[in-house]
Amino acid sequence: MKPLNTLPIENFLEKSRIAIRSNQKHLMLELKDVQALADCLAVVMTRLVAQVDSELQNTQNQPSVLSINMDGGGFR
Repeated sequence: MKPLNTLPIENFLEKSRIAIRSNQKHLMLELKDVQALADCLAVVMTRLVAQVDSELQNTQNQPSVLSINMDGGGFR
């Protein structure tokens, strides 16, 4: 699996921080930046869903044994 390229997300977050700090009402992005951000988010979300699904499958395949120990404590 290739390493994630999160640079488009980082660039967007930096641009949004600057816009917020300078009280801008609009954030303009070039179409190439929008496409890169959308592609990056799609890859990140796909990998996240795959990882969660894999962990869910692993927990479903393991028998669930629950053990509870109770200690009544004492009064002093």
